[in-house]
Amino acid sequence: MKTNILATSLLLGLGLSAVSAGQPDPRFYGVWVGVETYGGRFYIQGAGPTVKMAAEIGIGDSGTIFAVGQGLGEGRYEVSPSWGKNTLELEVRSGPSLFGNTGTYCGRTHCKLALSTDGTTLTETTFVALPGGGTQATITGTFHRKEKTLRGKKR
Repeated sequence: MKTNILATSLLLGLGLSAVSAGQPDPRFYGVWVGVETYGGRFYIQGAGPTVKMAAEIGIGDSGTIFAVGQGLGEGRYEVSPSWGKNTLELEVRSGPSLFGNTGTYCGRTHCKLALSTDGTTLTETTFVALPGGGTQATITGTFHRKEKTLRGKKR
């Protein structure tokens, strides 16, 4: 009998952990401030210098909304989230183009966010599509929580 209870508990626990791994993690929600580093081929004539700038990003609506309040490509992005353990990967469905309406989207395309185990630091790796077909650049960043809201109330 004890063996059956132990086996059932183990299977139930494993099943619940597998389900929760792909669920939205509210620790990511809110506004984050930090510094982004822009690298790669942001310049037409090669890699160019690495540039660091202050940045502010926001995450909400179960990870389907990603916003850049300050930094490269400011605006609201509609994204498809993929949740992992302490990670959130975002595939951009629509968002602001870096060069206006040129007919070709140039901007953030894929973003991976990782949350520290204590929930205070968010690291970012983002890929950016640039004009010229297949040209990409990267953005990396480190952020700390500016504010956190839970059901419309500050915590």
